[in-house]
Amino acid sequence: MPNLILRWCIGTQDTTKLADFEQSSQEFNIFWLAKLSILSFKKWFPEARCVLLYNGDDFDGFLQKFNSIELPLNDVEILHQQKLLNSGEINNPYKFLPQGVWWKWVPFRLDISCDEISIDTDIICINDPQDWKKWLHGEHEIIVAPERFKEIVVNTCGDFWNHPVLKNKSPINCGIVGQRSGYNFSERFYDIVNSIRYGYTHDSLFITEQGAINVWAYSLQDEGVNPYILNFEKCAWIRDFVYYLQKGVQVETVHATTWHKNIAKKLKPIFEKRVLNDIPDAEFLINILRAVKDMDFHTKHVIERQLGEDRKKTEFFN
Repeated sequence: MPNLILRWCIGTQDTTKLADFEQSSQEFNIFWLAKLSILSFKKWFPEARCVLLYNGDDFDGFLQKFNSIELPLNDVEILHQQKLLNSGEINNPYKFLPQGVWWKWVPFRLDISCDEISIDTDIICINDPQDWKKWLHGEHEIIVAPERFKEIVVNTCGDFWNHPVLKNKSPINCGIVGQRSGYNFSERFYDIVNSIRYGYTHDSLFITEQGAINVWAYSLQDEGVNPYILNFEKCAWIRDFVYYLQKGVQVETVHATTWHKNIAKKLKPIFEKRVLNDIPDAEFLINILRAVKDMDFHTKHVIERQLGEDRKKTEFFN
C-alpha cells in the first residue's frame, strides 16, 4: 500500500510522570518498544511510508541509541520536530509550546494525499491487521481504536470528560488515529485543543489529549463523518490479550499501556520472536504462559488472571 503513511512519535519524557526518564534503562525500554512497534507494522504494510517523529533534544544521541537496538528495521524516516519547528518548516498549532503527548499532532497531517495513521509506540502488531485493512478498503473518513473502559470519565478524557458532545458516548483510545486520503480535520482538532487551560490541571498535560481526540471524532460524527472503530478484541490491551487468544480470537495488535510497558519488556524475546517469525497463536500463547511462571508477582498476576471463563469480570473492566 504505497499511499499509506504510518507514523509514530517519541521523545525522552515519561509522559505519565511529565518528567525525563529516571534511568537510562527506562529510556532504552521505551526506544526498544517503539522500534519493535514500527517493525511489527512494516511486516504487514511493507510498502507504507513509516515515519518516526522525535521531539526531544540531542537528535544525534537519540539516533545512536535507537540504532543500537538490535532489531532489523530499515527504511524509516526519523524527523526531528524541534528542528522543524525552529526552522519554520512546521508551525506550532497550539497556544502553548507542545510537551509530551501533544507533540503527536505536530503536524496533524504529513501528507493529505495519503491514508495516514498515527500509532502509539507501545502498540505491537502480532497478526495480519485485517480490521485495519477493512478501513483502508472502505469509505469511513477516519479510523480510531476503542478505549478499554466503558464510560467517559476523567480517567479516559481528562478535562473534556463532561463535554456535551461526549454525553452517552463510549470513550475512544487515542493510540490509533487515522484519516483517509483527501481529508484533513486538523483545524477542528486544534480549535478543540486551544479551548483547554493548558497547565492549569495535571490532566491537561496528559489524558486531556485523549479527551480532545474524543471530542474531535464525535463532533465530526455529529456532522456525518462516521469513524471506523476497531474491534476491541482484535486490538487488545496487554492486560487482556491472553484472554482473547485463548478464546481463539485472532488478536491483531497488543497495546502495552502506561505501567504495563514493563510486561512487554519482560516478554521481549517472545514478542520479538512473534514479530520476526510466523509462529502460530497456540505456540505464542504457550511461550508466554511458560515464561511468566518465573516472573514477578505483578507480571504473573496480569497475565494469569486472564485465563479461564471465570476470571473476575468486575475487575476486568476496572
